[in-house]
Amino acid sequence: MKVEFTDHALRRMHERDLSRRQVEAFVRKPDRVEISEKDQSRLLIKKRYRHHKFGRDHLLMAICERDNDSLVVVTIIDTSQVKKYS
Repeated sequence: MKVEFTDHALRRMHERDLSRRQVEAFVRKPDRVEISEKDQSRLLIKKRYRHHKFGRDHLLMAICERDNDSLVVVTIIDTSQVKKYS
């Protein structure tokens, strides 16, 4: 499946020092995927990882939409509140 990014997602990735390659790998092998009850084409993809700068676990979340044979990353959320959002 092809992974695409909105301009908004690219800005958030830049702010969080995340590369396209990192985010593509994360959405291809997530820890958890939740499907929106309101819109079946919208997904919340979650991946726990060790933050290189802070040295502790973080949760990376991507809001994505299915578009034919592509997965479009709409935005990226990075939080240290792993338990709250897991």
